[in-house]
Amino acid sequence: MSSRNKGSKERGVEKRSFSGRHGTGFLSLKMAVNQRFNANDRRAGRVEFSTECSGEEPAGELSEMDLSAIAEEGTESFFRFLTENSGDVIWMYDFEADHYTYASPSVVRLRGFTPEEICRQSLYDALTPASAEVAVAEISRRLEALERGDESAASEICEFDQLHKDGSVVPAEVMTTFIRNSRGELKGIIGVARDISERRRIESEKERLQLLMMKTAKMDFVSRMAGGIAHDFNNKLQSILGLTDLLMLSHPFSQDQLQAFDEIRAAVSHCAGLTGQLLATAGKSVAKPEALDCNRALGSLVEMKRCCMQGESVLDFSPASDLWPVFIDAGEFDEIVGHLLSNAMDAVSSGGSIAITTRNVAMDIEYAGIHGEATVYDSVLVEVSDTGKGMSAEEMAQVFEPFFTTRESASGLGLSIVNGLVERCGGFVTVDSAIGMGSTFRVFLPRLMGVVEHSSMSAARSPGERGGETILLVDDEEAVRRIVGKFLVSFGYRVLSAADGREALEVAGAYDGPIHMLLTDMIMPGMNGRELSEQLEHQREEVKILYISGYASDILSDADESEDVHFLGKPFSRAALFDKVRSVLG
Repeated sequence: MSSRNKGSKERGVEKRSFSGRHGTGFLSLKMAVNQRFNANDRRAGRVEFSTECSGEEPAGELSEMDLSAIAEEGTESFFRFLTENSGDVIWMYDFEADHYTYASPSVVRLRGFTPEEICRQSLYDALTPASAEVAVAEISRRLEALERGDESAASEICEFDQLHKDGSVVPAEVMTTFIRNSRGELKGIIGVARDISERRRIESEKERLQLLMMKTAKMDFVSRMAGGIAHDFNNKLQSILGLTDLLMLSHPFSQDQLQAFDEIRAAVSHCAGLTGQLLATAGKSVAKPEALDCNRALGSLVEMKRCCMQGESVLDFSPASDLWPVFIDAGEFDEIVGHLLSNAMDAVSSGGSIAITTRNVAMDIEYAGIHGEATVYDSVLVEVSDTGKGMSAEEMAQVFEPFFTTRESASGLGLSIVNGLVERCGGFVTVDSAIGMGSTFRVFLPRLMGVVEHSSMSAARSPGERGGETILLVDDEEAVRRIVGKFLVSFGYRVLSAADGREALEVAGAYDGPIHMLLTDMIMPGMNGRELSEQLEHQREEVKILYISGYASDILSDADESEDVHFLGKPFSRAALFDKVRSVLG
């Protein structure tokens, strides 16, 4: 850029001028007794800067200067005071030269470059490629608006990502104003840049917490919905299965009729499995956690899955030595890894590789915070990677949501079940993926500290034995109560029945003989099974408790770890009921 300096000096007064637009109107800054800075000409979109070396008023018109000259003469005291004491970066950019012509000293702190280095940079050198494209487009838009007479486009505040000398990206809020020369021609931009890294960090953390709250609220809704569906649906399945068993006992049937009954039982079992998956999605299925060696559990699972691999696909397993134990239901661990492997096998069905690795991870506060974990703990990591087609960022954001799937034949429950089961045992799941780059799922399970003792169950008696004890049966579903009551009577038990907790306490209070067992539904109006059992145990310390329900984890989770809680999930068969009752009564 050419440098022109049209200054004059009259009676000891040196005059310099350039024009620009100031968004706030009149501004006056007195630097010394005989110096001042004025900006008050808004009608022409001009800002006049003057310095006086004596107390006398200057005479004549101010001379024009181009941007390079302004930068060269920027050592005047008022300008130096402003720029050297500002925490923000003040800069100028020349359109004709297509580079910066000035940057205040604070640019070193913001971007790592010296002012001299900045003055050799264009927009594309200073900004990330994406931000540079946005900046150029914004400048073009504003110039067009100014040509139409829209003076509001002269000043604007935007956010851009600037490049630091060390290669990092620095987000900045930039206030820019177009500069005109004395003839009103647009010459460049004067701007102020402010580091907003901390603001971005706070906003990002706020957004993360909001997403976490939304996810928690969504899963809470799914949990309550799943519980309600499971409770009602499993009660109906119990009636179907129970009536089927009663019919099979009441008459001799042909082989075809018996086969039809078996098909009914199979259909009930399948439907019960669906409600079980729904409960697992919400992390509400009933679990029996134990100390588990993940390597041993994975070893048998991997061997089974290798038999199902198609074509040239390969499944590798790399177990870590001295892997910590975890506390989880063995069946649920198999289900977690099974779903991940099924997805991976589908992703590499036309060829590729799957890798399973395990290792101990000492969780740090930063990593735990990224994933919304309030507690920092040592973890066992189970990682399942594939070389399949991968997922987009949009797909990854929804991958753990119920019923979301990228496969036409899938239900969309697999990964939501994985997430629910892992979260219930205190862990969390992450996913990394990109289109064409495969996917990696990481399951973090809390390390088990100490030794867990398990109470042994009493051995069940043989199905041929008959009972003679008294059982108090409580269920708010009349059909279930009637069918289960007939089952118990057929086993030789004396049955007292009630429709809810209040009635059950009245029946127990009026009965003079011993009550050996309370067989109660968990979810009932007024008083749930847990509350009923606690009140009845105060009256009859010898009573044994057996809970029956299709949805019980919320109440069972409140039980003391040392307490031996007996539970039979609906729907159950006549034979399963007999085995469980005899096991509990001992």
